[in-house]
Amino acid sequence: MRIPYIIIIFSLLFFTAYGQPEKEKMRPIDKLYNTIEPSTYKSMPQYFIEANQNGCFYELYVNGRMVFSHFENTNLLGHTTSTNDAILKSGLQNVTVKLYPIGEYNGKNYDTFSKNAEIEIDIKKWDKVLDNKEHTKAYEDYDEHVITFKIPQIEDKNNSIKIKGLPYYEHTFTFHAEVPYTVKGWSESQDLTKMDQDVLEKEILSFYENYADIIHRQDEKSWVELVKNREFEYIKSVAYNDVRENEIQRRIKEFKEFFDSNFKKKEPLDTYEIIFGYNGRLVTLKSIDSKGDSALSYGIESEENGEMVKFRYYSYLYLHKPIGSNTLELIR
Repeated sequence: MRIPYIIIIFSLLFFTAYGQPEKEKMRPIDKLYNTIEPSTYKSMPQYFIEANQNGCFYELYVNGRMVFSHFENTNLLGHTTSTNDAILKSGLQNVTVKLYPIGEYNGKNYDTFSKNAEIEIDIKKWDKVLDNKEHTKAYEDYDEHVITFKIPQIEDKNNSIKIKGLPYYEHTFTFHAEVPYTVKGWSESQDLTKMDQDVLEKEILSFYENYADIIHRQDEKSWVELVKNREFEYIKSVAYNDVRENEIQRRIKEFKEFFDSNFKKKEPLDTYEIIFGYNGRLVTLKSIDSKGDSALSYGIESEENGEMVKFRYYSYLYLHKPIGSNTLELIR
């Protein structure tokens, strides 16, 4: 029996629109997060750094990865930063505080710390528990104080820290974290400081160039391949695999904007310095031109208050080489 050609065409269009599995119609970013299985942890602790700062700029690192930086001439009181993304497993965690003078301010140059320069760091633990009635996760209404560290620290005469008159100060201390997950991260990676540094720099620049090209071409599929290991570990440690969380939904929305933006601009790398972390197992390019930012940036547009706004987006890329591999990979 002959079937009219127009009916065949209609059937093919119908199958294309409605007959494909739902997953195949998803865009690459949606597919990435759709593969994540929900966790079954009853307790989901979150560790935060709360900082109170005055008269200085600062950077906070946890286990070799920068989690926050502040280079604006405003005091931040009670600013809270999540650290779970840098916590790979239970045990001792290293926190490094890097302090910088404020430099040019009100016509004066403060190239050393004044007597007013100070910072107080509080590590706090909040917990998420399963609400059996609502079958949802929610923060409990209390938090647990873990440790407090102050700079300058003069209360303890045996371990006093004074920074007045110094051009820079850095200090590392530890705290103990208990988390139910383990992620590999950069714990089994090579020490990149033992490589030929000229070769390493070329490899880093090549990775950054490729990443910037992918964003500029709006090649979402290739981008997903580069970031999938990072995203799996991020969501496991920060959201305990709950992709419905507001923070994760905002993250997904932000990533999609990279590839949906009508405006795109490939920016040249800033003047940079190579920064190593975790005993040489992590490496990134930090901007010298824009304090606290990555050397990598690109132009996109995003919706703000109902309007599309063009802006320059800075993106840190933390790279590593797993043991047995000779290729740089993105891990954070």
